Amino acid sequence: MVKFGITAVAAIVILRLAGEYDVQTIAMTTDAQNYAVAAEYLNRSSHKTVLVGSSLTFRLSEDYFQSADIENLSLAGGSPVTGLEIVAGASPPKLVLVEANILTRAVDEGLVTKLKDRTSTIFRPVRSAAAYYETMMHPPLKKEQVRSRIEGLIARPPSDVVDAGLVEQTVQAASAAPSANAVRQSLFGILKYKTLLESKGAKVLLVHMPCSPQFEATRFATVSAQMASEVFPIPSSWLKIDVDQSQLRWTDGVHLDARSAAMVARAIEAAATN
Repeated sequence: MVKFGITAVAAIVILRLAGEYDVQTIAMTTDAQNYAVAAEYLNRSSHKTVLVGSSLTFRLSEDYFQSADIENLSLAGGSPVTGLEIVAGASPPKLVLVEANILTRAVDEGLVTKLKDRTSTIFRPVRSAAAYYETMMHPPLKKEQVRSRIEGLIARPPSDVVDAGLVEQTVQAASAAPSANAVRQSLFGILKYKTLLESKGAKVLLVHMPCSPQFEATRFATVSAQMASEVFPIPSSWLKIDVDQSQLRWTDGVHLDARSAAMVARAIEAAATN
């Protein structure tokens, strides 16, 4: 956790000024959120296990894992290759888990460029003040409290409250095959960074995040999975997740709900440590 050299009073003053002058950078847009996730990763001096991927894996809160050594560098609306490029630019972790579901997105060069010169961000003090103030008003739970909350979440029965219309939209949008060139480019990017990171002593495994049966049957999902298996045909290149699919639920057919995300996180952790 980064410590900010700013008092609570100063934080409040800056936040009020930001509100008065409508400083839009405080709003947690997807870009700002991804920047914060990536910057936090780079602020750590060492890494053991890291996940990279899209919003599918982003749903796996680090609180869901029992170990504090697992970091989630997945980026909402992003490409796993962006995460791999960020990982490659820092001290190599022991294990990198790469989501291989959404493979049509290009590397976020804008984010990578911003990260290379983080100190030049003009409103960074305001963001720091906002983060400090939020921590002061809502202090993080202790490990025991977090563990108890997650265990209680997993112990609940699955929720069948699903937005059927949203699921239908998601499945319909995935009815067409993905761009073969885009998928191929992502897979070659993964292969490139897998080779690079493994030359530095890291282990890199691909992961297929579980999606609903409706989505898995779409043309988008089947073609993506087939192309990934052709580039990475060896089973040892993949981390197999052992989770009871009948217990999983998705908010829109592709993104796990909170309970399911916690279950998948625990299954990934168990598989990664075996």
